[in-house]
Amino acid sequence: MKTYNDAFALLQEKQNAYQFKQRKKKEALYGQIPELSVLDNEINRLGVALTRATIARELDKTAAIRLQMSEIEARKKVLAGEKAALLTHSYYCSLCQDAGILPEGICSCLNQCLAEISFSSYDLKTRAQRETFETFNPDYYSDQPIASGSASHRSNALNIKNNMLKYCQNFENIEDQLLFTGPPGVGKTFMSNCIVNKLTEKGYGIVYVTAAHLVASIQDQLFREKKTSTEIYEPLLLCDLLIIDDLGAEFSSEYSQKQLYEVIDSRLNAEKKMIISSNLTVLKIKALYDERLSSRISGNFKTIPFLGEDIRILKARRGRS
Repeated sequence: MKTYNDAFALLQEKQNAYQFKQRKKKEALYGQIPELSVLDNEINRLGVALTRATIARELDKTAAIRLQMSEIEARKKVLAGEKAALLTHSYYCSLCQDAGILPEGICSCLNQCLAEISFSSYDLKTRAQRETFETFNPDYYSDQPIASGSASHRSNALNIKNNMLKYCQNFENIEDQLLFTGPPGVGKTFMSNCIVNKLTEKGYGIVYVTAAHLVASIQDQLFREKKTSTEIYEPLLLCDLLIIDDLGAEFSSEYSQKQLYEVIDSRLNAEKKMIISSNLTVLKIKALYDERLSSRISGNFKTIPFLGEDIRILKARRGRS
């Protein structure tokens, strides 16, 4: 039950954050168009008059008041223009109207929260708040060309940043699956967190998990919690983006490779987006994993190579200097 309670709490947190943003947007709109407040006051006055007319059974009068109120509402929408949707209550999830449950069962919004609770190995929200596109610092990358006539580590990092910004801005239309490769400490996880932060702001559901934790969690749910494969894999298919971090650091076995293959293959078949991050090169992935899994990765993912020195070591050096 704890998982469901936690999932409901997470869903409530997301709903509250959404409504807070909507209120702020509405306040800003009213600040720009003061006449909206005047019209609201008029609607409130007419509401009182409507109640009195209804009690007195003055049918003609109630009809006239309703017409006036309707005309005022129409006027408000004209004034608000493209932001007219802010004038009416909106739900975080229009499918279930924020109940989390549909007549046929659990809504996708709650299922997404269940997936985040079940699979996220650590709280990435706090980290993502610190590691954003705005806090990206190119100074940790050398501006010296990698080779004569070639780009520098810094220009490569800036190019990745700009492309990932475009990825977030055009997320709905993106078809690429991404494979971040490079040695430890060159910014792969930082960039993943930038993406999490930006897409979370836009309301997308993301499961971000290490490969090791993903395999361990699937095993735990199968054997300890006695869940079916459908119950385990369905939430992973429902999220908008699945990020698998640190591929290659998990204990590699026939079992772990089978679980990773099932997750990756299922999402590819469903045409759902993924980002995989690994310290391994594509050639080393092919050497470490069996042909089924390695071919799904090498054949379907666009490789984004991260270059540079270990930023954690550079920060430690600067701290001592």
